[in-house]
Amino acid sequence: MPSYEPSVVVADESPLLRAGLTTLLARGGYQVVADAGDAEALVQVATDTLPTLVVTDARLSGRTDDEGIGAAVRLHEKVPEMGILVLADSLDTAYAAAVFASSGTGGLGYLRKSRVRTIPHFLDVIGRVSSGEVVVDPEVISRMVETSPDADGDAMARLSMRQSEVLGLIQAGFPDRAIISKLFSGRRQFERCLSEIFLALGLSGDVEHRRTPTPLTHLASG
Repeated sequence: MPSYEPSVVVADESPLLRAGLTTLLARGGYQVVADAGDAEALVQVATDTLPTLVVTDARLSGRTDDEGIGAAVRLHEKVPEMGILVLADSLDTAYAAAVFASSGTGGLGYLRKSRVRTIPHFLDVIGRVSSGEVVVDPEVISRMVETSPDADGDAMARLSMRQSEVLGLIQAGFPDRAIISKLFSGRRQFERCLSEIFLALGLSGDVEHRRTPTPLTHLASG
């Protein structure tokens, strides 16, 4: 639980899900100052209340697949220090890239909802993004490597043997827990390695300029 009560705006088209997130965040020591059911309402209430963090569904209105993402990017550019956590039903690297390419300095997160399996796990992610960290599903790294023009031969050569092995296992479909068991003594070491891979490959050019001294880390949930 945080030592102070960070403020949060929650956005989802379902009032039931918004109420559930509000209750969950309150139990974790966060104050939900507003909620929204569509993109325009999210931008308005977040601009008015200036929360520490926005937690939004990627689709939001359901009319398109990325209205929540578009609103999140707009907010991060209007209020650079605001943290943004996008929760998605499926993984789309183009949408993830749009989130991480935003010019803000606050924390960022892009996660598949299926990755968030326990309440402590979710609250840990909330705390990390609120603190300015970048939290990303490991599969995002794998897919962005496959599609990114920056992840060329020279970039791949910058990886250590361990980093190359980890990336290879991720791309081969090994679950996080199997990689940790095989190569690491604990989850934090695995997360640190993911961070180093993300930076070495230059998958998000602005990431290294985000809020310091908070380290860049990535979600690894097995």
